Amino acid sequence: MSLFNFFKSKPKFAAEPDRSMWVDFHSHLLPGIDDGCKTINDSLENIRELQHQGVRRIITTPHIFKELYPNTPEIIREKLALVKKALAENFMDVEIEVSAEYYLDEWFCQNYDKMELLTIPGNFILVETNYMDRPHFLEQIFFDLQTSGYKVIFAHPERYNYLLNNYQAFHTLHDSGILFQCNLLSFTGYYSPQIKKAAEYLLKHKMIHLVGSDIHKIRHSQTITQFKRSQTYQELLKLDLLNNFL
Repeated sequence: MSLFNFFKSKPKFAAEPDRSMWVDFHSHLLPGIDDGCKTINDSLENIRELQHQGVRRIITTPHIFKELYPNTPEIIREKLALVKKALAENFMDVEIEVSAEYYLDEWFCQNYDKMELLTIPGNFILVETNYMDRPHFLEQIFFDLQTSGYKVIFAHPERYNYLLNNYQAFHTLHDSGILFQCNLLSFTGYYSPQIKKAAEYLLKHKMIHLVGSDIHKIRHSQTITQFKRSQTYQELLKLDLLNNFL
């Protein structure tokens, strides 16, 4: 079965999951590792807010960007262990795991096949690019990752300036089997009205496969708590999101 056909078919499960208890996918909750939480207390504060929202499982995704955040699986797992210890000491019953958000640059393109990649079970890999300029190798690296057996999740496509003025490019990427992960914050206008409009376009055309908080700080968590009371959030829940199936 091709990747494209795989994602057009809904996975078969014994029972429909409780959509009020879904997985939060994409966040920066490990302390002092990137531009997200700075301290373990920051991590716990944000995780408590996610718990209040009904989240019971978190897949947090620290940046891996050679020039700015040269994190390794060892560094990330060490920080995860600290967070898990703190959760246990504070009697916080939430499952937390790690993947990573890989920055697509020429270094990654030349080295990904020699690296241990922190994927989600099922060989899902989360990637991002420069916000302003479209990488000249974008389609090639997507193709290379797919043919290497990875299921590519494109982080927050609604936020890239090079896509905001070319909505047809969303369709082209989507039709090639690339999975779209939208940020919940994008629907609130937190980043900009233009980004909100793009997120709503992707929702309208049912081109969203996953959503994530992309939490970096408590303001993000609190804004998302408010958003989850909205009609737009209810519309998102009507999609066949992969969050609960990862």
